[in-house]
Amino acid sequence: MEAGWIKVFTADEEYQAEVIKNLLENNGFLPVLLDKKDDEFRLGVAEVYVAPNEAEKAKAIITENQA
Repeated sequence: MEAGWIKVFTADEEYQAEVIKNLLENNGFLPVLLDKKDDEFRLGVAEVYVAPNEAEKAKAIITENQA
């Protein structure tokens, strides 16, 4: 992942972020999922990032599919 990538989704559960990552991949994006959970206690979040030039469109696709 390059510097400056934009977070477009955050989830408490990794599977939720994985669903969004797959949705974006199916729409031609190259998203990156970062698991920021503590390995021992599994506390934290999972985040999905996209390139800056794709952020607005990615957010729109996520919003459309969550309704």
